[in-house]
Amino acid sequence: MSYQNMFDFFKEGIFLNENQIKKAQNIWQAVLGKIEMKIPKASFETWLKDTSGIFYDEEKSTIDIKVNSSFTAQYLQERMTGLIEREIDEVTGRAIKINYLQGTELVQHTNNIDSPIHTVNPAKKHIPFNPNYTFDSFVVGDNNQLAFAGAKAVTDYPGKAFNPVVFYSGVGLGKTHLLHAIGHSLRSQGKNVTYITSEEFTNQYISAIKNQTTEIFRENFRNLDALLIDDLQFLIGKEQTQEGFFHTFNELHMQNKQIVVALDRPLNKLNVLEPRITSRLSGGLTADIQRPSFETRVAILQTKAATLQIQFPQNIYEMMAKKTSSNIRQLEGLLNRVAAWSQFSRDKATSNELVDFLSHDLEAISEPIKTLNSEEIIQIVSEYFSITPDQIKGKKRNKNLLLPRQIVMYLLREETSMSFSAIGKILGNRDHSTVLHGCVKITELLINDNNIKKQILDIKDTLLDINS
Repeated sequence: MSYQNMFDFFKEGIFLNENQIKKAQNIWQAVLGKIEMKIPKASFETWLKDTSGIFYDEEKSTIDIKVNSSFTAQYLQERMTGLIEREIDEVTGRAIKINYLQGTELVQHTNNIDSPIHTVNPAKKHIPFNPNYTFDSFVVGDNNQLAFAGAKAVTDYPGKAFNPVVFYSGVGLGKTHLLHAIGHSLRSQGKNVTYITSEEFTNQYISAIKNQTTEIFRENFRNLDALLIDDLQFLIGKEQTQEGFFHTFNELHMQNKQIVVALDRPLNKLNVLEPRITSRLSGGLTADIQRPSFETRVAILQTKAATLQIQFPQNIYEMMAKKTSSNIRQLEGLLNRVAAWSQFSRDKATSNELVDFLSHDLEAISEPIKTLNSEEIIQIVSEYFSITPDQIKGKKRNKNLLLPRQIVMYLLREETSMSFSAIGKILGNRDHSTVLHGCVKITELLINDNNIKKQILDIKDTLLDINS
């Protein structure tokens, strides 16, 4: 097996059978593409976005899914098993048993597989970059030319050409791909580079404070040649972590170390992030990534198909590109479903059969997915806390009403496209700042209060049932 086709298990250094890995990846990506269409964005991002298929045993009809934590595994098993099993059955045409693995379970599991096992020198361990996210696999179009040029300049002249670099766009348009591509390139030059999400940065920072290891935390980041940080907008409302990020940023920038940041919105829309942070970020190159054009979408599908070692007629790519335009992830999910259907239905599906399958699949995608309205969210939260919707919307500031009201604010902001002002209007004409404070407060509680986290997860489960 060639090294470029091996799947690198972060920290554990395990390599599995290439064909079983590829099948697991294809099946799970197809399943994720289908589920993403059926559940709220917040639920998908929280529980499924970071999962991956790692091993498929066709003889035993089992698939192993890598998850980040035992909590995620427990949630998927207890709350989403039915949905996931239905989608896997639809993709593969058979009942498949799902195993969720994380941490040391990966090592124990792979020790039982009749495949070559190699270990990695502990001194060479790094935070992993997605092997599929390289510059070669990034399709350049009118929508992302500036961002791509900025990313390439960073790797040619790290810390000198543009510093910092900020990419912003909607979900699934290529920000993370560029961050990983930069990471691959810099690491191949022998640079000490780390990719991290703002959520993981927050977790590490809080852990360092609790364990009194902040000096080690600082050294880990400030000895880098480049820091790539994703989803920085999630630092909003986390004042202490913002302080840690600000000092880390300053230290790296003063040493001309490269900093690249990805956001889901322009800097001028981050009005609740510390002004001194947005000011620093504004000092470099800022590049937005738009939705891809039809021609770019076709090219993306062809490039992705090549990496999967499959090929379809041109009309199939064009059919997919015409019907799916919102983001690249949705495009790839659709391609994965077609690839999986083709693989599991027969050795080689004809063009007409593919068109027929795709027509039915796209009809399902094109159907409007039910979106929750404000009254449904208010009603569910009211029932959960045994109060009435009128009490949530009312003017009384009783302690037993404050938390449910703020949870409603948070969920309306997360699950709908409503602005702070619009949310305030339906909640008794409250002003923008009151709603903003409520959302920030719940965000903070989600980090520090497990009871609140459980309550919101319970409420989201009920909302998910309504939406399915």
